[in-house]
This record gives sequence, C-alpha cells and structure tokens, in this order.
Amino acid sequence: MTEIAARIQRMSRLSAALVAFLLLVAAASAALFIRALTLRDAVLPGVDVAGIEVGGLQRADARARIVESLSARLHAPVQVALGQQRFTVVPSELFELDIAATERRAFEAGRGSVTARLGALATPFGVEQRVEPVLRTRSDGRVEIFRQIFGATERPVQARLRLNGLEPIVIPGRPGTTVDQTALLASIRAAALAGVNAIGVDPVRLEPSLRTGEAERAAAAARSLLAEPVAIERRGERLGLLTPVQLARMLRFVAVDGEYRLALDHDLLARRTHPLAKPFLRKPVDAHFKAKGKRVRVVPGRPGTRVDAAELEAAVLTGARSIPLPLTELTPRFTTQDAYALGIRQRVSTFTTDMGESSSNRIWNVQLLGRYLDGTILQPGQTFSYNKVMGPRTIERGFREGQMIWNGVLVPSIGGGVCQTATTIFNAAFEAGMPVLTRRNHAFYISHYPMGRDATVSWEGSDFVFKNDLDHAILIKAHGNAETFTVTFYGTKQGRRVVATTSTPTNYTQPHLQYAIDPSAPPGSVRTADGGGPGFSVNVHRKVYERGKLIREDNFPTTYTPQNPTRIYGPGATPPGPYFYLPSGA
Repeated sequence: MTEIAARIQRMSRLSAALVAFLLLVAAASAALFIRALTLRDAVLPGVDVAGIEVGGLQRADARARIVESLSARLHAPVQVALGQQRFTVVPSELFELDIAATERRAFEAGRGSVTARLGALATPFGVEQRVEPVLRTRSDGRVEIFRQIFGATERPVQARLRLNGLEPIVIPGRPGTTVDQTALLASIRAAALAGVNAIGVDPVRLEPSLRTGEAERAAAAARSLLAEPVAIERRGERLGLLTPVQLARMLRFVAVDGEYRLALDHDLLARRTHPLAKPFLRKPVDAHFKAKGKRVRVVPGRPGTRVDAAELEAAVLTGARSIPLPLTELTPRFTTQDAYALGIRQRVSTFTTDMGESSSNRIWNVQLLGRYLDGTILQPGQTFSYNKVMGPRTIERGFREGQMIWNGVLVPSIGGGVCQTATTIFNAAFEAGMPVLTRRNHAFYISHYPMGRDATVSWEGSDFVFKNDLDHAILIKAHGNAETFTVTFYGTKQGRRVVATTSTPTNYTQPHLQYAIDPSAPPGSVRTADGGGPGFSVNVHRKVYERGKLIREDNFPTTYTPQNPTRIYGPGATPPGPYFYLPSGA
C-alpha cells in the first residue's frame, strides 16, 4: 500500500507541473497574439532603415521618420576628392528617395516566414533587421556631376601618323584618366546614407586605342613601301611605274581595331593607272533584240573589263616591286540570259497609222517619240503609261512646235503629234487583246485614224494606259517616216484572236459658230478659224479569244464634238455671244 500511495503522489505532482506548464504556454501565446494584433499594421520591432529605427512604428509614422531623416542626409553636401581636384556633390541632386517602396520594404521585413515573424514578436526588442532604402538615380543630376568630374580627367591622346614628303612621322600618344561611374555613384550613395561628408575617388588609367607602338609599326611599313617604285605589268610587259612620290600621295593611314593599316586612295590610284590600263578596258554591252519581219532574235551581250582597284591596292601594299595589272569582268546590266528569259520571240500585234497632212515639225515630233518608245519592254502584269514612258514634251528634250486641239480649235503647242503615237500604241494593244485601263478620244473625228479607235494624251493631263496580261514580256518597237507611223509588239503568241466591230455613227450634232478671245492677238483684231464635220457618237465592240475561249469582251464608246468654226477676237473686244480664252501664244 505504501508503494501505491507513493506512485499516486508522484503522478499528482506531475499533473500539477503539466497544468502549470500548459497555463504558462497559454499565457505566452495569448501575450504573443495580443502583441501580433497590436503590431499588425506596424513595422516589426528590430527593423531599421539605413540606421533609422522604425521598429514598432505604425506605417505612417515610419514613413514620416524615414523621410525626415533621409532627406536631411541626402541634402547634406559630400566632398569628392579626385587627385588634387575637389568637388561638392549634393546627393539629393543625384538620388531621389522612393518613399513608398522604402516604407513597404521596411514593413515587409521579418514577415517573410512564420519563424522570422515569431522571432520578431517573441522578444521585447525584436530581431535586428537592416533595410536598405530605395533610391532612384536622377539622370539629369548624374549628367551634371559627371560633366564636372570628367572635366577634371585627362583624355587619352591617340598616336597619329603623317607624311613629311616620303618620311612617315609619328606623333606619340599618351594615356589619360577616367572615373568608374558605377563605383562613384555607389560611393556617394553609401556616404550619404552613412552621414559621411567626404570621400576619395581613385582615377582609372585609360589607355589610348591607338598607341605609339602601333603607329611606329605602320610607319615602318610605310617606309618600306615608299622606298622604291612599283612596276605595273600585263602578261610580262611593263606598262608603267608608280613612283614613290605618287605612292605617297595615295597613301592613307587608316585606324582599324586599335591599329593603323596602310591604304591607298582608290580615286588617285584609278586616275594614275587608267592610262596604263586603257588598252585593256572595255565597256559591257547589254543584250538586245533584233526584229526582222515577224521574228525577233536576241543579240547576245558582252562583258566588259575594268581594273580591280581593291586587288590592285592589296597587291601594291604587299611590298612587291612588280605586280600584274588585275582586271575584273563587268557583267552587262541586261544579260543574254535575261533577254532569253523574257520569252520575246515573234510578232504579237502591229499597227500603222497615216501621218495625214503634217508639218515638218509634227513629223519630227512623231519620229522623236518613236525613238523614246522604241525598245520598251513590258513585263507580264506590268502596266504601260504613255506619259511615264515618254516623259514631258519640252524644247529641252528635243520637241518642236506643232498643234493641239483646244475647244475644237487647233492651236500651237510644243510636242504636237503625240496623239499620233498614242493612237498607234492604243491600236497595237487593242489588236493584242490587252486590257485598256485609261483612254480618251480626240475632241473631234480625225479621218486618217480608225473611227472610235483613237487616243489623245497631254502631259500632266490625259494619259493612255494599258496592261500586259500575257504570260511573257513584250518588246515594243516603233518606227516612222513622213507618211506613216508603226508600232509592233513582240513576245510569245498564246493563241489569241481579236474580233472587233464598229457601230454605225449616231447622235449627229452640226457645227455652229463659236467665239474665243486670243490674249496674244493684236488688240481689236478679228479672225475666223474654219470648222469641219459634225459631231457624233460611235462604239467599238471587242471580243478577245484565247485558244478558242472568250476571255474578254469590252466596249470603247466615243463621242466626237462638231468641228465648230470659231471667230477669234483680240484683247479689248467683246464677242457677241458666249466665249472662251485660247492659251496665250495661240
């Protein structure tokens, strides 16, 4: 019984101790909970920002303390010593405090894990946690401080070379100094945050990219090059010499990747060697087409030759005293292969118009336009614009004065005769079955053109445009004389057939007297320009077949105005009815 009683007594004591322990744990937990609840919106104890105690403070109070303390530090001048130079830097001009990010960083310190948070809450003063403030560098301030500091550094001087006659002269280089920007900013930042008002900065030695030794090496190579003349040969025959004086005029010292390299002025080298190479040079000849009747053949191109300046320079700079003249082949811009690839083999369509009654100037203009047109190549899918191909009709380009129609009156015009060529091209495209995109007929009917199948153009005005819808390119050939003008399309036939019908003219309108004022006529003068036939409407209908299948059907409606007689008055007169003005000089 005694042993049993003892056991009961021991168990009672253990139970009492356990209860006491549990009560103690409960009390500690309650205290910890109350402390955590109290500090839930505050910075944890033990946290400081750059030595500024903010632990236990509410976030707003912590923010205010950080701003007050750090602002004072950032506005305190810091002396920067660079060798014998001294500079004063105000850190606030370099750095800007990001208070929101800094306050957030302080609040989150110690809250990253449960263990860290419990450690901060379980002790009276928390666990020490140092937080770095968030400072952003001001770009404008950085530019200013480095402008001052780098002004006190010495820039490196590159070694240089020049020629004094045939002797290369070396101007030695020397090293300079610089400052490590990143390290300097870090030092000023650390000094400001620690409240230190003076720091020293060690300059960094900066070597020139072109050193004296490199310049000396290039000078030695130049002396060797200029020591003797260089003979230019072709197939064992000496053509001439490049003398040391000539070589010196061509010689250049070029800085590349930290060294000087010798080079020759290509223009001077070409100018000196051209007379020597002239017998061996020839221009490339483009391939072209030769048309005869219904067929066309390719006349092969020929390559040309020229001096390879880069190879010649490299050969001279090797130091050899006799070098062969290097020639290279020049490929024609339009090669024989290019010509064959176009598929231009035979006549696709042709059309001839009569010149009618034409002055010598008009005939000249038509033939000149033919020369501008002749040889034009139109790729598959490409459009032909008369004005783009022919260009402006000006005296400078060789055109002479002819005539044009102005409100039914023939008036003088530079380039008169363009419509003859436009009409002929239009009909060649018409007979080839090609789409006509833009076309305008003459004001009145001209009998030596097909009715309803004429075209008129003017620079910066009416244009004539068609499209090559064939599978291959077409070559446009043109020629004319005093009686006719002919345009022929050459390409590859693809089984096309064109059927065209012209309607009976309708809607006839008779000529009537009209009035005009000619500003360049004598004052008070009156003259009459004779009229002609009536106006009327007509339509040309075209069907285009390809290998027996209808691929296109279109109409070309035309309305001609009557050729009205016109009474033309000089300045100061008032015509008896409605009138218009003729161009000056008409």
